[in-house]
Amino acid sequence: MYKLIQWPLYFLLALILGLSIASTPAAAQESDTGVGQVAGFGGGVFGLGAHGTVGASFASPTAKHIVPFLEVSYAPLSNYDFRYGSNDLGKGLHRSRMFDFNGGLKIRFPNKTHSVPYVGLGIGLLHFSADTYSSGFGTAATITQTRNEAAGNLSVGMLYYFTDHFGLQPELKGYLAQDVHYVRASIGLFYQFP
Repeated sequence: MYKLIQWPLYFLLALILGLSIASTPAAAQESDTGVGQVAGFGGGVFGLGAHGTVGASFASPTAKHIVPFLEVSYAPLSNYDFRYGSNDLGKGLHRSRMFDFNGGLKIRFPNKTHSVPYVGLGIGLLHFSADTYSSGFGTAATITQTRNEAAGNLSVGMLYYFTDHFGLQPELKGYLAQDVHYVRASIGLFYQFP
């Protein structure tokens, strides 16, 4: 399990370091306030197994170093079919998923390059749901289970500006809840407006 978590961490840290080194001085630093930033991202969650994830976020800097954010993401956790009963005459399908709704603050470190590193601290809600469909022996049934957990998160990432409004955002985020803890490694595209 530990080795499974290691490779995305190393990849993301290497990407952040590489983009920082490759940054060249820019005419203007992206430390604007009163703007909006929307982003879409994809990646993986590790620690609940290894699963893909997609999501979106909105941020609006209120000061040079302070950026409040809201975020939502989705991860399909498992999907498998099974057989049961004598001679395996019953059949079923199990699907589970997780939604993450969180918000918080990012502390950014503007400089004279195209890259703006940041650290983040947030809190939110993890919503887990699972459906198990079964049929056989003259019956069909669906069992649905849901649960919610409050979770805190810590993140490290970077905004790398290709233009004054558009860029790349690699991020590593760790989650801690009462019953689960995992890491999400993602990379996304952001747009800053106006």
